[in-house]
Amino acid sequence: MIGCSPAPSADLIRKRIAGVTPHRRRKEGYRRAAVLIPLLPAERDWDVLLTRRDHALPHHRGQIAFPGGSIDEGEDCLHAALREAEEEIGLQPSRVDILGCHDDIWTPSGFMISPVVGLINDPGTLTPNPVEVARIFTVPLSFFADEENVVRQTLRHQGVDREVFFYSWEGETIWGATALMLRNLLGLLGMIDHDAQRIA
Repeated sequence: MIGCSPAPSADLIRKRIAGVTPHRRRKEGYRRAAVLIPLLPAERDWDVLLTRRDHALPHHRGQIAFPGGSIDEGEDCLHAALREAEEEIGLQPSRVDILGCHDDIWTPSGFMISPVVGLINDPGTLTPNPVEVARIFTVPLSFFADEENVVRQTLRHQGVDREVFFYSWEGETIWGATALMLRNLLGLLGMIDHDAQRIA
């Protein structure tokens, strides 16, 4: 069931993201990474572009993720997210209207991730890099805003209980860091009642 919450306008998304100072964290031994949260206009909604990572990758194999990866020397999160999106799915940086960054989160696998939000009116032809990406697909943003579509589980990591979110869409399971970043974004946009969390 897709929720009936009204999708925010591009102007509102831009205003909300511009109005926050991203929370940046440092954690010893963690690799810095950035992902692009691509939003494509749909009828009275937004489509969120996602990928399924290849099963042969060393990290997060087979998981649903945003385009992204490690931040190289001399890069910031914006440049890293755009570079990785072009490498992974062929999305040209010139087609992305970058709105800004949101809060860092860290993952149990040792990454500190900076999410970058971008609007894409015309993505052009997207082609998955077969070395990294098994599938490209989209999910309506309103689907994630409907609380009937989320399953919550409490998982323990390093002795601490954390709430983890799971969504199922057309045979794919969206969870972990990806689901957390989506919920943080939905909370910022006022589409759900959610305090930002920074631990996947």
